[in-house]
Amino acid sequence: MTKSETLAGKPPLREQRETCWKLRDEYFSCLETLSVFDPAKVDTDELIKTLVKKSDCWKKKSAYENACMTSWVDYFNKRRTLEIRQRQIADAKKRSDGESESK
Repeated sequence: MTKSETLAGKPPLREQRETCWKLRDEYFSCLETLSVFDPAKVDTDELIKTLVKKSDCWKKKSAYENACMTSWVDYFNKRRTLEIRQRQIADAKKRSDGESESK
């Protein structure tokens, strides 16, 4: 989706949404292979940015950001970080419950 379409305020078509989701999933999978779980750090942490630029993830980031509305990119990035944190908390709780039961 081009920025002009976003500025025009038109909702994305089904094909555009599907393309956005596909590119988002590809980018997030790429980040996962690099053990980068917070997409915002790609722009703020120089070490992570260098790592991503050396991989194929940088191209995927660009494609994802160009295909999706900016508000969607912000939302998906925050949602990914939140989901990972929730998973980590749930896993820690399971481990702690398992340790309590074994005593």
